[in-house]
Amino acid sequence: MKTKSLLAILLTSANVVFSATTTNDVTGNWQGTLDTGVAKLRLVFKISKAASGELTAKLDSIDQGARDIAVNSVAVSNTTLRMEVNLVKGLYVGTLNAAGTKAKGLWSQGAGVLPLDLEKGQGTNVVSEVEKLSPTDTAANKLAAQKLAGTWTGTLEAGASLRLRVNITKTSGDAAAGTMDSLDQNANGIPLSAITLKDGKVRFEVRGVGGTYEGTLAADGATVTGEWQQGGGTLPLEFKKASK
Repeated sequence: MKTKSLLAILLTSANVVFSATTTNDVTGNWQGTLDTGVAKLRLVFKISKAASGELTAKLDSIDQGARDIAVNSVAVSNTTLRMEVNLVKGLYVGTLNAAGTKAKGLWSQGAGVLPLDLEKGQGTNVVSEVEKLSPTDTAANKLAAQKLAGTWTGTLEAGASLRLRVNITKTSGDAAAGTMDSLDQNANGIPLSAITLKDGKVRFEVRGVGGTYEGTLAADGATVTGEWQQGGGTLPLEFKKASK
């Protein structure tokens, strides 16, 4: 899957390559949040060990909908955990605590260096967090599921014309869930959060890119007219519901 990248570099899922051999047991899922200043990105490094004893890993950027990005090397030396992600020219170096359950370190990408602390989770499966909404927003989210489910398209004029496609679905629990595709950037499946419909006002967040949309639903339920907010800027953006 391709999506908006860490620190604005496009990510592409790829196969894991190989890693250095180590006797330390760091296998498992290491989770942390990278604060880029524009967005807070939840990351999961999934480390496993091959039969040969070599460590391999994949990276998920949850808020960007990017899964199984290749981690090209994983190495542990004393208390130092080091991981390289060549696809985005990224490097993580952290110091493990005495229990081997936490790492305090830095994520480097291009000329940027940001703090990133990781904590080892229980088990090897990545568990999706249930979105926590207030009772009012929960009701507004369910109303959005009823009124907005479907595919919506619009074009954002941001120096270049960017065609956007929003896909909203109704879950088994009657909640609204969704993703956004930026067609001209080949960025697909970016998760939506906090989808609500209150008094005709539509709102959702795209935390993977630090964006928020707010608009007004037309009386016929086929158009939403509003504004896209990102990085301190605001641009007009209208979505139209695609016919079935």
